[in-house]
Amino acid sequence: MSAWKILVVDDEPDLELLITQRFRRQVRAGDYAFVFARDGAEALRLIAADPAIDLVLSDINMPVMDGLALLAELARQPTGLRAVIVSAYGDMSNIRTAMNRGAFDFVTKPIDMADLDITIRKTTEEIARLREIRRQRDEAQRMRANLARYFSPNIVEVLAEQDEPLGPVRRQDVAVLFADIVGYTGLAETMAPEEVMQTLRDYHGRMSKEIFACGGTLEKFIGDAMLATFGVPHPSGRDAGNALHCAVLM
Repeated sequence: MSAWKILVVDDEPDLELLITQRFRRQVRAGDYAFVFARDGAEALRLIAADPAIDLVLSDINMPVMDGLALLAELARQPTGLRAVIVSAYGDMSNIRTAMNRGAFDFVTKPIDMADLDITIRKTTEEIARLREIRRQRDEAQRMRANLARYFSPNIVEVLAEQDEPLGPVRRQDVAVLFADIVGYTGLAETMAPEEVMQTLRDYHGRMSKEIFACGGTLEKFIGDAMLATFGVPHPSGRDAGNALHCAVLM
C-alpha cells in the first residue's frame, strides 16, 4: 500500500526537524510521508487540498487556531481522520477535552520519539481496521443491491447472511413463470427507440415488483420476455400457487 500520510501541526519549527530525522528510515522505505502546518487553520487548508492525509498529529497550544479548535472542526467533517494530540505532561484537563472531541490518542511533551513511533503505528493499525470494516460494509451493500435485482426482499435478507448464498449445486422442484407483452413486436415497430426502451424499463420495474411480492426470483429478462422461478433458493408447498397468483397480478 502507499505510505501513511501524516499531517504534523505545531508552531515550533524544531519539531519538524526532529520528526524528519527520527522517521527518515520509514520515509525512505515508503512507510510514512509527513506534511507540516504551523496552526490549525493551515492544517484545515491542507486537509481540504489533500484527501490522502490519513492522520493528524497536533499540538494543543498554537496561534490562530489551537489543537482543541482543530479537533472540533475535524469532528464536523466526514473525512474520518484520526488525530493524536501533543500535550504538556500532566495537563489532564486539555487531554480530557481532546479525547472528548475525538482524539484517538495523545503523547506528552517533551516528546519521547520511541513512544511517538508506537502511537503512530497503533493509530495507523486502527485506521486500517476501520477502513477494512468500511470496505466489507460497502461490499455487503453492493451484494445486497445486486441480489435485490433478482430476489424478493425477504430472500435477499436470508441470502445476504449466508457465506455461500446459493449453497451447493442441487436438484429440486420449482415453479416456473414465463411472461411477455402480447403483440410486442408489432408495437415496437410503431415506436421510437427511446420509447421502446422506456416502455421496457417501466415493464421490467412493474413486473419485478409483482414477482418479488409473490416470493419469486427474477431469473432473466430478454426484451419483453421474463423468466421467474418460485421456490428458489428455498422451496415451499405454495410455489405453484404463488406463480399462478403472480401471473394473475401481471
